[in-house]
This record gives sequence, structure tokens and C-alpha cells, in this order.
Amino acid sequence: MKRSVVKLMITNGVGSVLRQIRKSRGESIVEVAKATHTSPASFTKWENDQTIPSERSIRKLAEYYQTDPLELLGVAYPDKYAKQQEQEKAAAEGSTIRIEDLIGNNSVLTYNGSPLSSGTKSLVAAFIAGLIISQPE
Repeated sequence: MKRSVVKLMITNGVGSVLRQIRKSRGESIVEVAKATHTSPASFTKWENDQTIPSERSIRKLAEYYQTDPLELLGVAYPDKYAKQQEQEKAAAEGSTIRIEDLIGNNSVLTYNGSPLSSGTKSLVAAFIAGLIISQPE
């Protein structure tokens, strides 16, 4: 169950967000604490905003809740993660250009305002393919 916590983050601290996610799943503090190898006392302190969970704990919770860890980290540590989260969101919202479309027969590839010949375009395509293939998965 992939869940976005963005709406919860707008007006709440990380504790409130954790509580709302947990309650929406119908789970008890003990259940979540056990599943994430956390003490119920620590989890209660987090939910009551008495302490902030460590980055490691937040990552474990995000994995358990099947959500993006940056969303929770951005609430708990806004100075450190909010900018990174904004950049990733902007990149995700940007338009996607498929390499196949870029170098396909129906596109015109230019350099410094001049169209590339079909031979040069083929070389560029081969170079890009080589770069992609050589990258480890």
C-alpha cells in the first residue's frame, strides 16, 4: 500500500503524521513498535512529539508503511531534507523525454542551432546506448 503523507505533513509534526498513518492502518503502537524493532515507549514519545525519531528509525518506519522516506524525513528534519524532497518532486513532475524518441527517425537533433546529419545522429545514438549499457544495474 503506497501512501503519500504530504497532506498530513502540511500542518503536523512528525509525531502527528506517524499517529495518523498508524491509526489509518488500524494498528496499535505495540504492533508497529514490534514490526519495526522499536520500543513502544519510544514510539509513544515520537507520536506525542516529545522526541524526534532518528533518521534510521524514520527509514524503518517508511519501509514498514511503504511510503517515501523523504516525506517523513522532510517533516522530522526539514532543514536537512525539505530541499531534497522539493527537488525530487520537481524532477518527478517534469516532462519525461524518452531517449528512443530523442534519437528516433521522426525527431530532429540539433547542436548549436544546426540540425545533425543522420550519420552524426546515429553516432550519438550509439554513444548513448553504450553509456546506458555500460552502467551497472
